[in-house]
Amino acid sequence: MVIKVKHDFVETLNIIHRVLTRQDFVYDMVNYCKCSIFLSNLQEEIGEFRNAVQTLRSSLGKVIEYREEKMKQSLDSNSVDNCTTSMSITIDNKKIGELESKIRTVYQTWEGLILRKERDRARREGGVVGLDEDEGDEEQLEVKMCIEELRNKDLFERHIDVPQW
Repeated sequence: MVIKVKHDFVETLNIIHRVLTRQDFVYDMVNYCKCSIFLSNLQEEIGEFRNAVQTLRSSLGKVIEYREEKMKQSLDSNSVDNCTTSMSITIDNKKIGELESKIRTVYQTWEGLILRKERDRARREGGVVGLDEDEGDEEQLEVKMCIEELRNKDLFERHIDVPQW
């Protein structure tokens, strides 16, 4: 009789847990966690060990999702009065990826300009007439292609004479 009541109670809690888990965002995380832990304990008692583990896994995923959403909200708020912002650490991979892309673009642009100036300076010191704008662009493209080829072959910065290459 007691086991039958436990099975019925587990089924009821399981339905509640499924509904809460399928929501986009769980607002009452404490009650959700209590429900998940209680459900997994009952599942262990009646021998449904695999279901107990799955319940805890899904609740852990929701807790992590909740934490990341709250941290993102606190960092995006731009409020000086927000106390949690100063204490929270987060990694927003999309923003970091965008920043890395911008940094890489600026770095490559400046590197190309510096290398072009160096080649022009070397020509002037050698007594050769400098290239006009179009010829310089073509040369810059050739240098860029050579560097990419060296990187693709994993030979870049291995004491290879780039002009000779």
